[in-house]
Amino acid sequence: MQNWRDEDLAYEEQNLGKKKLLWILVLGLPVILAFVAVKIVWDKLAPTLPSFEKLETIEPRLITKIYDKDSLLVHEFYVEKRIWTPIDSIPSFVKNAVIATEDRKFWNHWGMNLLAIPSAVIESFKTGNRMRGASSLTQQLSKLLFLTPERSLTRKIREVMTAIRIEKTYTKEEILEFYLNEVYLGGGNYGFQSAGQFYFGRPLDSLTVPEAAVLAGMLQRPEAYRPDRNPEVAIARRNTVLFAMMDAGYISKAEYEQYIATPLKTEEKVTTVVAPYYMEEIRKYLEKKYGENSLYSDGISVYSTIDPDAQKIIEKAALEQLVKVDRKLRQRAIYKFGLVKKYNLPNDTILKRFDSIYADFSVNYLAKDTAKKIYPDTSRYRPAQVGVILIENETGAIRAMVGGKNFNASKWNRAVQTLRQPGSSFKPFVYSTAMDNGASPCDSVNDAPITIPNPGDTSKFWRPGNFAKEFKGMMTYRKALALSQNLPAVQVGMKYGLENVVEYARKFGVKKAPLKAVPSLALGSVGATLMEMTSAYTVFPNGGNRIEPYYIEAIVGKNGEVIEKNYKVEHEVLKKPAAYIMVTMLQVVNTGGTASKVWASGFHHPSGGKTGTTNDYTDAWYIGFTRQYTMGVWIGTDDFVPMGPGHTGTEDALPIWLNSMPEIHKDLPMLQFSVPGGVVSKRICNYTGKVAGSYCNPSSICLYTASHAVTEQCDGNHFEQPKESAATIFSNTSSAKPKEGKARQVF
Repeated sequence: MQNWRDEDLAYEEQNLGKKKLLWILVLGLPVILAFVAVKIVWDKLAPTLPSFEKLETIEPRLITKIYDKDSLLVHEFYVEKRIWTPIDSIPSFVKNAVIATEDRKFWNHWGMNLLAIPSAVIESFKTGNRMRGASSLTQQLSKLLFLTPERSLTRKIREVMTAIRIEKTYTKEEILEFYLNEVYLGGGNYGFQSAGQFYFGRPLDSLTVPEAAVLAGMLQRPEAYRPDRNPEVAIARRNTVLFAMMDAGYISKAEYEQYIATPLKTEEKVTTVVAPYYMEEIRKYLEKKYGENSLYSDGISVYSTIDPDAQKIIEKAALEQLVKVDRKLRQRAIYKFGLVKKYNLPNDTILKRFDSIYADFSVNYLAKDTAKKIYPDTSRYRPAQVGVILIENETGAIRAMVGGKNFNASKWNRAVQTLRQPGSSFKPFVYSTAMDNGASPCDSVNDAPITIPNPGDTSKFWRPGNFAKEFKGMMTYRKALALSQNLPAVQVGMKYGLENVVEYARKFGVKKAPLKAVPSLALGSVGATLMEMTSAYTVFPNGGNRIEPYYIEAIVGKNGEVIEKNYKVEHEVLKKPAAYIMVTMLQVVNTGGTASKVWASGFHHPSGGKTGTTNDYTDAWYIGFTRQYTMGVWIGTDDFVPMGPGHTGTEDALPIWLNSMPEIHKDLPMLQFSVPGGVVSKRICNYTGKVAGSYCNPSSICLYTASHAVTEQCDGNHFEQPKESAATIFSNTSSAKPKEGKARQVF
């Protein structure tokens, strides 16, 4: 009996051992198989994961910020609009809103929340809704930084694996900082700081709890929950986030009820870009020098030279004048093509409907071969364009820029990219060559017809003429420049050497176009940009030196390091006495010459300048300066079509200068141009050209450089011993000897 029991007990123990082994196999085998499977998958996918080195050097794309001359933010360049904010600067209620909504176990898990998936499945089963995302914040971050948005089991596994690696590499605070700065929140905004400023117009630490809840609610569907476009949906989603915060213990029930009753107010956004052509020049510079990735990713701060107030004044004046110029061009087209008769409509009606009528006319008439002979292409209507540059003389800083009528329609910058003939605005370089080599404004030149043989073919000749088609005889250099007479400019250029004129023009900064030492050079037959010409004119108020114009004061990295800093680059162009003498000559242009509207307008800040008009009315210029600023204006058409009679520098370009500079100078002192050493002032007898004596009348004040001043004294015996030069040098209108008491002052 005992033996039977022992055998039975042994059998049961043996059977129990088998059952334990079976259970171990049943329960352990899947674990083993799972471990093996995980190991296989891990080994297979591990090479495709971001390396630890990459994890340790995460570099988010940051905004490049452009500041104006007063260090105020005026523009931004970015692919992802992101303002990086350290975790310590992010309010706790922002963190709480995100954690309550997206990952309540964030502070405790190791990269993924194992309970989140079954919880999401149960919730979906109970509510019938689509299963909510069960990814932890770390998983979401891994997808944001390193993975594609594809939906697949492989991508999900890689997401978990990357999240685990991130948790090993960074602290929880660092992970949350990355997440709050990386997530997309609609409207091109990445991160809570950028989104808060975009939607509510305030930095993140100035937002309210309900506003933070709006942003946290957008994580699920950024564009759909945008508060500026879908306020009702955004409020509903906000209230869901607020409930989650209450449920998680971050806010009380009373606070919850208060917050859900708060109305939603978003910031009205102004999309106007300050100085778009200027900003485009900065963008091109940064991209060329530092690369596209740096421009759109490195978070640098660019301290520019732009003056938004001056820019606004100039833009307004330029666009208003462009309307007037374009109206004249349209009226010319109406007259030129006989559109009133052709369409049997009143002139005013055609002017109002010009675009559609001219388009019809172009298709039905100008496009035909026979019509092209009647209406040549050079007669067609073309809209006017404009370029304006404002440079601060003392520094070379570019304070304002207009590169065209409409940046969105055409990004071509007429202020810096287009080579145009400067016409008479080139003449100051000719007279500067003379003054720097001993000439005086009172030297004489004969404004009379001349014939110049062609150097390459002596059988051909060039006979230049004046703009007004008339000749004024003997006159001073000062008067010739003020009235912009062509013949004197050509003769002065030839007298002092056309090769020298080329050399001086290069020193003035006219470098982009080839300059040829031919007589027509004196009349501005070369190509130059408005930037070159405006910068060149700063030589006069700067006492003979040209300072390189520049856009950028400094570039600072995201950590405060100075990457680039501007230093003044100065070139001597003229000797100081010659520069001052040129200033006095160009002042006469503004008081009694082709730009006499400057003085007549009431703008009495000491100023000088020069108009420019090409012979066929293709280009209209005015460049003028005060002690503080030099401003250049150009008007013309993009395809070099003549604008027609009346479109001169005086009529088209000068008004922009006149409607801008008084406003820009309204709070500035009236500064005189200081007289440097080496300038000699002499009272000269108008009859003899010698130093006037006590009996010389009339006489005039003339300026000379010290080494070239007139020293011979006039004895006052004008009639007994007349001099040929005495009869002609200072006469305003003819070569006849003035009668006693009738001689006029030197112009």
